[in-house]
Parts: sequence; C-alpha cells; structure tokens
Amino acid sequence: MFKKSLNRAVLRLKVTTVSPLLIRAGDTGLDPARADLSCVRTRHGAFGETVYVPGSSFKGVLRSSIEALVRGRRFGEVDGACDPLDHKTSCGGRTDNRKAPSTDVHKAHCLACRLFGSTAMKGRCAPRDLFPFPANATPQDADAAGAHAKANLTETRHGVAIDRVAGSVKHGPFDLEMVPAGVSFWGDIALENFQAWQMGLLASGIAELDEGFAQLGSTKSRGLGVVNVAVDHLVIEQPLRAGDRPKGVGRLVDAAEAEAYGLLDEADLPKADHHVRGLSRRFTMADAAADEWLKSTQRALEALA
Repeated sequence: MFKKSLNRAVLRLKVTTVSPLLIRAGDTGLDPARADLSCVRTRHGAFGETVYVPGSSFKGVLRSSIEALVRGRRFGEVDGACDPLDHKTSCGGRTDNRKAPSTDVHKAHCLACRLFGSTAMKGRCAPRDLFPFPANATPQDADAAGAHAKANLTETRHGVAIDRVAGSVKHGPFDLEMVPAGVSFWGDIALENFQAWQMGLLASGIAELDEGFAQLGSTKSRGLGVVNVAVDHLVIEQPLRAGDRPKGVGRLVDAAEAEAYGLLDEADLPKADHHVRGLSRRFTMADAAADEWLKSTQRALEALA
C-alpha cells in the first residue's frame, strides 16, 4: 500500500493552551536553577532554545483518545481498537510475521492501528513537532518573536505529594515549570494513502482535544494540559488522473486491490479549490472551509458504524 503515492494530506494546526501546559523533560540537566519537573525543550536553528510540543507527545494523546472512542465497537468487519499494550492480542502481536503478505497484515488490523500503525505495519498518520511560532517565521517577524518570547516566559508552581493515609507530606516540596495559558503552538499532521474515514477518525481525535475531553502533557489531574485546537489549513494532493475532487484511497485503487487489503467502504467527498502541481492536483482549504470539509470525513466514519 505504501509502494506508490496515491493521496496525501497535511493538516496545519494551531494549538492554544487554555490551562498551563507541562510536557516534562527527561531530566533537569546541569542547570541548578531549573525546576524539579521542567518543560521539554529543543534548539531551533533560527529562534534558539525553546519550549515545544513533541510530535510523539501529540500523537500519543491523539491515539489514546481515538482508541477510547472506538474500542469495543465494530466498523463493518473491523474492530475499532485493540489493546496495543497486550502483545498477544494486539494487532502488532497477532500479525508479527515477516513472511505474511502485506495485504493479510493490513486486513487483520483494527481501525486505530490502520491509522497510527503497529509493530507490524507502518501508520498513515505522522504528527510533527509543534513550535510557539508559525511555520517559516523568522525572528525578524515581530509577531513570531513575540509568540516565542511569550511561550518561553514560563511560570513555576510549588507542590507536594500527600500521603492519603497519614495525611502528611509524602514527597516534596517540588517545583513544576509550565507554559502559561494563552500560548499558541503551530505544527502539522501528515497523512499518506488514507481513506476518507481515516481523515474523519483523526478529525474526531482533534475534536476530543479541542473540546477538553483529552489533555496534553502531564499532571492532568491538577487541571493542566487543556487546549484548543484549530485546523488552520488543509492541503490534499492526489494524481491528476484522479479527477477534480478529493478522493480516499478506496477510490484510487481497483476493486481487486481494495478487497485484498480489506479496505472499508469509501465515501464521496466534497469538492474543494484546487490547482495543478506537476503530476498532481492540489486541493487547499483554510479555516471554516477546512472545518466543514473535515466534517464530511467524520460522516464517512459514522456511516461505517
């Protein structure tokens, strides 16, 4: 399924903190002034050291919230979600056979693993790191420089762990460093060779975050990690021969290949603004237009249930 490019998409996101955010670094390093629980940081070529949201952290929250939505449900002949921590019954554990045809491996995977992958199969969804400034911004851009400075002006809170039996302090006091509320991060999610329902499943996970049912980072029981997520821009590409409206991969392969891979029923998708780009046709949607288009993919998912 990944030997040829059939369709691809990039969702450009803006994630804004509603409550403070703490995505913890693995250690505090050698800086004695750093908090006990400090924010993860990276070094950007233009902006220097900065807090950020790792793509792996964002993907983990998306995946767990999506699995909770569909676990225990059937979509056609496919389970909603396996238990990825149970190697014997998970999709990766059951199909971890390098000699098995890729068609059989794909067909045996649940909805969530068909989107995010498993130890036996590559996923179609790749969230990227989110930074506190828009893509392609430079430090000379006053708005981008201000956004970067605002995100890195972190706050510190003090906490203790209480012994529930004795009622006394069990651990602490300790310091927590966090990104304050009202800070925005920008980043992308890439999709490759996707069906319409897979885009809808991803949109459902984004909605879980945006509506506060899922949270980013650690210390969620203290109220941290509530965010708003907006799809700022949506770009889809597919071969010119595929026509002038976006199509899921089920419409871009023949019936025999769709059956071999166990693809679910494909849905018709709405038209969108487009232009020719080399051998491909590119569709672009922004803001409200992107939101409305994504709702059609969520309806494609609902039609399978």
